[in-house]
Amino acid sequence: MDERLRGAVQRARQLREAGAYERAQRCLHEAVEAAERVLGAGALELAVPLNELGILGKYRGELAAARRHYERAMDLYERHGVTGGPDIAALLHNIAGLAHARGDAAAAEPVARQGLAVREAIPDVDPLDLALDRAALSAILIDLGRLDEAYAILTAALGTYRAVLGPDHHEVGVTLHNLGSLEFRAGRYAAAAGTLGQAYDVKRVALGPRHPDLAITLHNLARCRQELGDHAGARQCLEEAVGQLAGEVAESEPTLLACRRLLAATAPLVPGV
Repeated sequence: MDERLRGAVQRARQLREAGAYERAQRCLHEAVEAAERVLGAGALELAVPLNELGILGKYRGELAAARRHYERAMDLYERHGVTGGPDIAALLHNIAGLAHARGDAAAAEPVARQGLAVREAIPDVDPLDLALDRAALSAILIDLGRLDEAYAILTAALGTYRAVLGPDHHEVGVTLHNLGSLEFRAGRYAAAAGTLGQAYDVKRVALGPRHPDLAITLHNLARCRQELGDHAGARQCLEEAVGQLAGEVAESEPTLLACRRLLAATAPLVPGV
């Protein structure tokens, strides 16, 4: 990859991990436009930054734009005869994640399994990368109602993350979030609230207290608290989530919309009650 393009991708990833989605997106757009002028629009080097733009589009709720970036990246790989390896596995992982974010778990599953198969075919594959792909598949399986299969995958992934990355890593928090979501689907609301509370604590340590990625865990924790009759606690979670997302994601971003809908349906705090 062109050195300037590689530097822009690294900078954008740092900004994304810090929750500065809009700045990361702007950095990549400028780098891609500059690279197109020098390398041409059909250069294979553009595939990785386009994949990164797709990730940012998903995070910001710009799902149609994310899909265009992923499709263009895949087209470049196909035109250059690239059919395997970590970049293809990562792109398939992300395409599946976008379908899942759009609410189409049935479409997401075969793509996620395809990406996992590509990953498994890589010699000396990183076990963390495998765990990430499997955990992403498990989140899709939860939405498809296949809870036993999802639970087995998640508990195995959680063990890998804790052993290799430590107990306070972001991926531990993400996996706890998914386990909490599974417990919620199974109607175990008290257990789900406990697991999601652990997920929030781990993610908050890993990411900081204002990171947008905390919002989805707060949303799910609010739903648990509603089911348990703790409407004040639910409202507190939702207000915090909206504060983290507002201004950083599009107004149409699914988690922001879901938080605002649930907030509107949640009874406000009543002094003295």
